[in-house]
Amino acid sequence: MTLAAFPPALRRLIAQTVSPSRCYVPCQWAASHLYGGFVLAFHNVPPERFRELICALRPDEPVHLSLMVDRINGGKSTSGLFAITVDDGVGETVRTLAAVALEMHWPVTFFLPTGYLDHPGGMPFQWLRSLISRLPNRRLEIAGEEVDLSHAAACRRFEVRMNRLRDSGPREEYVRRIQALVDGAAADGWISRAEIAPPAAISWEEVAGLAERPEIRFESHGVTHTAASALSRDQLETELRASRDRIHLHTNYPCRHFCYPFGGPESIGGDSPQAVARYYDSAVTMSRGRLLRHNVFLLPRIPLYGEDTAAVARLKVLTR
Repeated sequence: MTLAAFPPALRRLIAQTVSPSRCYVPCQWAASHLYGGFVLAFHNVPPERFRELICALRPDEPVHLSLMVDRINGGKSTSGLFAITVDDGVGETVRTLAAVALEMHWPVTFFLPTGYLDHPGGMPFQWLRSLISRLPNRRLEIAGEEVDLSHAAACRRFEVRMNRLRDSGPREEYVRRIQALVDGAAADGWISRAEIAPPAAISWEEVAGLAERPEIRFESHGVTHTAASALSRDQLETELRASRDRIHLHTNYPCRHFCYPFGGPESIGGDSPQAVARYYDSAVTMSRGRLLRHNVFLLPRIPLYGEDTAAVARLKVLTR
């Protein structure tokens, strides 16, 4: 979202109020009291940009996700509060953002896909994301099927097809196709595995150390980072239970919150929130919005990215 997306009158008002140097922001105050607090979603973002974006949201105050959920369940206001969450458990991201959080005394929740920490090699979607921007502009044979990648629109259609398969399952087919693409790329010699290998996950030893600090919490992102809608009922229950127990084992804290992999309605599915409610106190999505009047097992978040500026961060949190 950019400033140009807003009407001229609102752009002028925002331009007058988004300066980080101001201690009171009328637009923020109004949004907070009308729509409640919010949850931020980060993935891989440089630590200095992370610091800049969080500071830009003053005078709103970061608190733990657990406190936000407890206030919602208790019928209390979340106005003026927000939670910081970071997905996927990438080692360098967790280390650098945790260091900033500890320095600034900001509560942060890191959502971990436990299988990523248990088994080196990365997750399938990481391989695909790394590879998709490097695909050659030609036709390729993938898993016995010819795929047209001869131009940008064709590449985008292929990515959409893969995301649809990711959300509808079965997981084995999604993984098989990505593996075939990676194998074909390496065999053809147009890219090496080392060039597209996913980053290493944070280690359980590091998790245990960070979990001793009151600012840092680790919660569940499943085991395999598979879309809930692509799992059978038994598979989903297993992922929910196993990831919760694994995180509790290494942190010595109850694992109370779940983050849906990919987080969109298609990847969540209609029945998943009921299953999640049997194991957790809340679940977050990637649907954008603030917290007022939301089911705690379908909580919206506001994503912030490395290319976002302080002004853009403030614009994003004004939305419902």
